Amino acid sequence: MTDPTGVAVPVFDMKHDTGSPAAPKASAHHLHIPIREALMVALAAGLGYGFDAYAVNIFGMLGPTLASDLHITMKTIGLIGSIFLAGYTIGTIGFGILADRIGRKDALGWSIIIYGITTAAGGLTSNLALFTGLRFLTGVGGAGELAVGAPYTAEMWPAKHRALGTGGIMFSLYSAGYIVAAICAMLIVPTYGWRWAFGFAIVPSVAVFLLRRMVQESPRFKHAQAEIAEFEKTEGVKQKRESIWAIPGAKRRIFIGWMLYTANACGYWGISVFLTTFLVQKFHVTPHVAIFYAMMFYVVQFFLSYVGTMLSDAIGRRPAGILGAVIMIVCTVIASTTPSLDVFLVFGAVMVGMLGWLWGVSDTYLSEFFRTSLRGTGFGIMVGGGRFVSIFVPYLVGWGISVVGPTIPFLATAGLWILTIIGYMMGPETAGRELEDVQL
Repeated sequence: MTDPTGVAVPVFDMKHDTGSPAAPKASAHHLHIPIREALMVALAAGLGYGFDAYAVNIFGMLGPTLASDLHITMKTIGLIGSIFLAGYTIGTIGFGILADRIGRKDALGWSIIIYGITTAAGGLTSNLALFTGLRFLTGVGGAGELAVGAPYTAEMWPAKHRALGTGGIMFSLYSAGYIVAAICAMLIVPTYGWRWAFGFAIVPSVAVFLLRRMVQESPRFKHAQAEIAEFEKTEGVKQKRESIWAIPGAKRRIFIGWMLYTANACGYWGISVFLTTFLVQKFHVTPHVAIFYAMMFYVVQFFLSYVGTMLSDAIGRRPAGILGAVIMIVCTVIASTTPSLDVFLVFGAVMVGMLGWLWGVSDTYLSEFFRTSLRGTGFGIMVGGGRFVSIFVPYLVGWGISVVGPTIPFLATAGLWILTIIGYMMGPETAGRELEDVQL
């Protein structure tokens, strides 16, 4: 069997050490997963991703407030943002590997415990070094929400609606998490201060953790584990773990993933961390009004997450992804350069909204690239590569805003999406096909 790039695709996850396919009793093709179970996993993963959005973005939208209260500059805010992203990169790769070792369900449980506790603890300290360290740990834990959640959800949903479940539901709930963060910033912060907005994170974290104990482990993951157990019992030897780098065609797919996620991560962090700062400095609105506008942009993102992913299920990942990148480039150029607040509110809303489209499609796409036993690992390596590059973006954008103002740093992000176009042009089409037919 071959994929559209001509690379051989094994149907089953497990191989003998010699490289010959094992003979499992049943193919994962025949697994029937009730839509209720698939929806529960998507909601459990998506709600956690939504509160990851809260933990992530509460820092960016309160940037001016934090800078004033902690007596630091916007350049330092950018540096803390970059340190957070270093943790995000480590967590993305680490949790992807962990999901392949201990299972999707348990890995997600550890993710939300870590970032929930560290976000809340960040609101208890005035020590800059400790606050920065906690933000780093928040990044490590929060990274697992996507690194584990997307592959987990992709394994549960039927082929014809996989992007809707994986990218659509998950990223729309990420958008909802930003909206909740904005509401807290507008309602809690003016009265009680920013520390309460951080501390609030512990409540939804506990709720989502309990919800996740109710969902089932991925049947595909259990099937792959059963194959390994059967092989070890039959052969009397321990199955060696495969190296993802040794799989024919894997390096090409990982490179495609790096291209897509360099654009995704750098574009997202380049825009989102300083979105309220951009509004305050360029259009001279108050921080409170800036947060309100940003919140409305994420309402647009909520809906565009579904538009992009449903389109990718209908016409394919590649055309939907390329179309999204073109729209993003146009809107970013107009939003960054316009002197009119009204024009910015229109094109800025679409610009931020298209992040949901682009992330939703690519999250699904990269979840389809590798076999179950390496799906988390492969996804983590691909997304982690893009996030590594993005580590430097908040610092550079913060520095750029300080030196040349907000326009040029925002405008520069438009060029990133050329990588998205090239990446989709290089990759195989996976829409509408079973994972076992397109994975390596």
